[in-house]
Amino acid sequence: MSALTIFVILVIMTTSHVHCRGGHMSGKKITVQVENDLQVDTVLVLHCRSSNNDLGEKTLHSGQYEKWTFNGNPSSITLYSCDIKWNNKQQNFTVYESTKDEATCTSKCYRGISAEGIYFFNEFKNTWEKRYSLN
Repeated sequence: MSALTIFVILVIMTTSHVHCRGGHMSGKKITVQVENDLQVDTVLVLHCRSSNNDLGEKTLHSGQYEKWTFNGNPSSITLYSCDIKWNNKQQNFTVYESTKDEATCTSKCYRGISAEGIYFFNEFKNTWEKRYSLN
């Protein structure tokens, strides 16, 4: 094989890998799902937004979830934050940031709110990881 052929094969392999793993940067659809994993009968009020998309306030009973889908933007950082309220407590957290979450989810980004904290599902390790402690 010539050096040019090897070079072309390597470029194709590298580009294919980035496209598969770097779904956020390729403009494909990304779904974020936030679930109320608090104790039974604990109501969670969730209000999420990005700089140009306010998703409104949602009331989630135990076991319920809210999800939304958007297109990954290859030319900028996508950032969604949420305010949560339950049992006279409240907290704000970043639910999705393309530069960080690209390493843990490609198209389905699951989040769970429990009494112990806010967990993010890592699809590559198939594990839940605590990202935030609750106040």
